[in-house]
Order: sequence, then C-alpha cells, then structure tokens
Amino acid sequence: MPSANEKMMLNMGKFYEKICRLPGIGEPMARSFARSMGRLIFYTPGSGANRQDSIEGVKKYLLETGRKMSFPFEIVPGSESPDRFEFYVNYCPYGFKGPDQEKPCDAAMNMDKVLFLLLGAELTILESVVRGAPRCRMLMKWKDVKAPGIISKPGR
Repeated sequence: MPSANEKMMLNMGKFYEKICRLPGIGEPMARSFARSMGRLIFYTPGSGANRQDSIEGVKKYLLETGRKMSFPFEIVPGSESPDRFEFYVNYCPYGFKGPDQEKPCDAAMNMDKVLFLLLGAELTILESVVRGAPRCRMLMKWKDVKAPGIISKPGR
C-alpha cells in the first residue's frame, strides 16, 4: 500500500500529464506551476529550505529531504568534488516511465530546479527514465550566485 506521500506524488504526476495535454498553453502552464511550487517550498516557514553555504549543505538538504519524503536518492560513487556531485533517483516519484511522459517530466522538474537554485545550486538532468535510462541521473553544481529577481526570505 503506497504511503500518503507516494499517492500525492503520483497524483501530481497525473496532474502534470493532464495540464501538458492542453493545446498551446499546457506545457508552459505546467512549467510555471512547478516553478511556483519550488518558490513556495523555499519561502514557506518551517519547510527547512534555506540558502546553503556550500554544495555540502545542498547535499545534506537533498538527502535529509529524500529520507523524509521516501525519495530514493543515491550519491553516484566517485562523483563528489568541492563544487558538485551527481545522484541517482532509482524510480520516478511522479510515476513517469516512458517517452510519452517527457514533457510532463521536464515540466515537473522545474520545481526542483528553482528550489535548488534558491538553495544555491544548479540542478541538471543528465539521464532520465523517460528518455530510456534505467534510472535518472542528476548533476548538482554549486552556483553561489543569487538567482535574478529572487528576494531573500523575510528576516534574513
């Protein structure tokens, strides 16, 4: 029986698929929604998402959040350096599995890209299940640059 979190993520995947099917406006709308979700997570008090001081802080946030949310993050052996690391996601929490889900997958990943940019890093998708890989492989690279147009959290 899937947990409440797993059900929510699968429902979000279905939501992204439905939105992306809207002719002309669907994919941009899904991407915009996902970017807004990334900002919401970062700016919500008590979310635990804060600007980090290094890639190590970003990695710690990723792994702690992964444990709490039951996401299968795994650091790629030998990929760590002072400004980057790679990690695997062994299955898609949104339930995306095939090439027909590439647009909703890419749209959904905008949430993570915005969230990690706010944390201080750049997330790049190197390989994905929807593009035929056995699992998703991501690169997290330290940016240490405030994202354009991003305002600090109140009180910081």
